[in-house]
Amino acid sequence: MKYAVGIDIGGTKISVTLGTSTGKILARKKIFTRPGARSKACLKEIVAGVEIALRESGVPAKRLLGIGVGAPGAVNPRKGILPRSPNLPGWAGIPIARILGKKFRLPVYIANDANAAALGESVFGAGKRINDLIYVTVSTGVGSGIVIRGGVYEGAGFVAGEFGHMSIVPEGRKCNCGRRGCLETYASGTAIARRYHELTGRKIEGAKEVGTAASKGDKSAVKSYREAAYYLGIGLANLMNVLNPEAIVVGGGVLKSAPAIYWKEILRSAKDHAWPEAFRTTKILRSPLVGQSGDFGALALVFKNGHGRL
Repeated sequence: MKYAVGIDIGGTKISVTLGTSTGKILARKKIFTRPGARSKACLKEIVAGVEIALRESGVPAKRLLGIGVGAPGAVNPRKGILPRSPNLPGWAGIPIARILGKKFRLPVYIANDANAAALGESVFGAGKRINDLIYVTVSTGVGSGIVIRGGVYEGAGFVAGEFGHMSIVPEGRKCNCGRRGCLETYASGTAIARRYHELTGRKIEGAKEVGTAASKGDKSAVKSYREAAYYLGIGLANLMNVLNPEAIVVGGGVLKSAPAIYWKEILRSAKDHAWPEAFRTTKILRSPLVGQSGDFGALALVFKNGHGRL
């Protein structure tokens, strides 16, 4: 049996997971993401999280194959440094691979979080028997990872798959990246919460709360999800038209709280905006790893690169 630690760094929380090459999770620790000057304190919490996972699982560090890290932004796997990211202010330039490698004396594999999640889908999830797939995650932001012939496509500047920053509405809403009209500003969990606030004037915490309202028949909540699904469907259609993969796997926290109409609207919009041949030959699948794609993605980085699974 092979073991690894996976660290999924998100805009609001960080997950530290210890798991096996067969996909069994033995320990998990959640940490709140701290921006700006507090990022150093957060790094110490990550290290402590790994130590707790080792104790809880009973797996000694020397039996780990390595540590995988998924993080937002244009991650350069060779440098192991966290990049500038609109959803991770204050973390740019932190040499997380060197810090963790030195502390635990293990190889550290780092990649863009959506790229890692795409790899996780291909190893543990919906893409087990699929060679070419695109994984799309919808949570605080919107991102994607591209797997071609079993390997992640990162692009010349390591920015391939920045699906959330596809221009979807010319000169539209301002995005955290500084541009306008990005898909993320219309289809993310943050966008759903913002739209609900615009429609009702009610201050809410996020898409999960909107989902609860939608489940109770709140028309404004349902409308917020439908609009987000419409724009996401346009984005998926663009992916089908350009790359025509075997499958697009959709995951992320928004799926957990969304009403049933959300998924139906995604499919309808994608069909309406894609070439018929592209839509017919590309499957749109729900991730079976919803809520865990980041964890399994970070683990997959180790098992793929460290030859622990294949």
